Amino acid sequence: MLIHPGKRTPLTRGRQEDWDAAREAYLLEHAPGLKEHYAAQRRAFDQIEADAQARHPDPTPDNITAAVAAEAALPYRKRTEAQLRRNFEPLSAHLPQDIRSRRKRFVQREQRAWNRANPTPLSDDMQRALTAEFVKTYARAARA
Repeated sequence: MLIHPGKRTPLTRGRQEDWDAAREAYLLEHAPGLKEHYAAQRRAFDQIEADAQARHPDPTPDNITAAVAAEAALPYRKRTEAQLRRNFEPLSAHLPQDIRSRRKRFVQREQRAWNRANPTPLSDDMQRALTAEFVKTYARAARA
């Protein structure tokens, strides 16, 4: 399809991002309780991150040395199984990644639980209605 100079051109990437940011700000201002919900969510998620860091701290060199010694004490067959599960990566390289994965799983699980316990006050119908209002006012302002 040809784009005619007098016709409206499709939104460029930068303009689409501006549109999304403006729409999000409009929703925050016009949806009752949404701003408070997001603030409470941010506080809860920050606390979850802190709990995850406390439960699964980054391994120290002493922790890695102890884990390597514990693995070396395993019988040959068990040690080989552990190495195969890691694709022959050394334990010192694998342990930090394993801890980060545990921390990430913990954070995701707790965030999902918080979101289930605290549903967003912005329903789909309300979002559609507010977006339609935003489009009307934004389109009117863009033409002027």
